[in-house]
Amino acid sequence: MTPRQRRRQKTKKAILKTAQQLVAEKGPEGLSIREIARRIDYSPAGLYEYYDSKDEIVAAICELGMEGISATFEAISPNLSPTQQLVQMSLAYVAFAVHNPEQFLLIFNSLPTNRVSLDEPVFQSSPYAVILRTVKAAIEAGEIKVKGEYAAEGVAFNLWALMHGRAMLQLTFLRGFQADFEAAHRWAIESFFRGLNID
Repeated sequence: MTPRQRRRQKTKKAILKTAQQLVAEKGPEGLSIREIARRIDYSPAGLYEYYDSKDEIVAAICELGMEGISATFEAISPNLSPTQQLVQMSLAYVAFAVHNPEQFLLIFNSLPTNRVSLDEPVFQSSPYAVILRTVKAAIEAGEIKVKGEYAAEGVAFNLWALMHGRAMLQLTFLRGFQADFEAAHRWAIESFFRGLNID
């Protein structure tokens, strides 16, 4: 990598870091090219050498957030059984949302999936791919008893909907409500898996 390429990469990282800070401080509406430029001591016009628009910066922030969720999932101990890993992923997902509320909301308000049907492959770096892969491992291990061509997708989607719904409730309607949410989340996810194995 040339010195010029290193400087360019460093500037792009500074832009995204500052953009993330703005979103965390002021929400998505507080994100502006002018304010990013001011904070990194750059001209607003100069930022367009790195990103074509504010929307492109938003997309990059969202991608970083998705990578952060995936990294959290991948860090869960492989020594746990697949279903135990899925429980931990669910708790980690909600925790990420609670600790990064503005970024979490920005991701799911701004970053639609590029996958348009079950017949298309899942983008392997996405958090959903980690969930789906672990669900398949749980099915193969006999921990989840479902059948059918899209059975694993059905379980993964419903698990994701369950964890996402609980995260959204905690960020919106139940914001500030005092309760042992982690225990409630764990009970819900474990109950979900028990329900799948009722004959």
